[in-house]
Amino acid sequence: MIIALLIIICIFVALIWFTAKMDSNIEASFTPSGKLTPVDGGIIHWQKQGNGPALVLIHGLLGNSNNFSKLAKTLASRYTVYTVDRPGSGFSSRYKSTSASFEQQSKMILEWMQKEGIGSASIAGHSMGGGIALRMAIDAPDKIKSVSLLCPLTTPLKGGAGPLSVLYIPNEWVRSSVAKTIASPLRVKLGRKQVAQIFHPEPVPPSFSTEGGGLLALHSRSFYEGSRDTVSAQGSLHRQQTRYEEIQCPVGVLYGEKDTILRPDEHITAVTKAIGSAVHKIISGAGHMIPVTQVQACAEFIISIDESA
Repeated sequence: MIIALLIIICIFVALIWFTAKMDSNIEASFTPSGKLTPVDGGIIHWQKQGNGPALVLIHGLLGNSNNFSKLAKTLASRYTVYTVDRPGSGFSSRYKSTSASFEQQSKMILEWMQKEGIGSASIAGHSMGGGIALRMAIDAPDKIKSVSLLCPLTTPLKGGAGPLSVLYIPNEWVRSSVAKTIASPLRVKLGRKQVAQIFHPEPVPPSFSTEGGGLLALHSRSFYEGSRDTVSAQGSLHRQQTRYEEIQCPVGVLYGEKDTILRPDEHITAVTKAIGSAVHKIISGAGHMIPVTQVQACAEFIISIDESA
């Protein structure tokens, strides 16, 4: 009995050590390349490029602002493009006492806009970032000029979101324990397969792990905060979906036809049914990660929605 207990303790110590070592290696490979702005509830890390009207890009679950590296560069000839790490993601921090709700994330990003002198902006959000973009349009209609949604999460899920379903851990102690022990080793072992599932049916670009910020998703904090986001999402979407009809600015939804993470028909209909003027478009053969795999199509769609304002 004592020997078995000692073995279990040794295993957990080894897992904690492996996770800490892995986190340290990831941190050594990535450094904040933008500016850090304190807001109520945490700190927002953001980057800026280009000239013209303001356009804010908001990434999805387990993502970071580097996911938009090529898209931001493409749009920078027309816009002043701001790419932000959502609260708790990338190099943005979120205090443990700060809610992960969409309302709170919207509030923090809007406060960041105010502090950085961005009076109004067009917003483009990918996946969960799309749900938060819609929340911002509800919360600050005078500041949001248009909303472009790229494979967005717009309505409560009726089933799991593929490999991302493992993030649904409601219990705080379990969530924290998993993040500090088995999450990183398992994701190292299964990471390539999971990323391929998220990109399916399109190939994962070779540069995604570094240039696209993919490796940052392996950090234990990314798992922990991603779980908090996942648990908060259902309630957040229940509360905001009934208010989509309040949104007056132009709204567009762009989806990959073969998205296996979210169901295009459900998440498109949730928007177009509530907002009569909303438009939608499907990219044939594309998957969930269109900001990375379908850069030109996303750029053209964002411009078209924004120009309809």
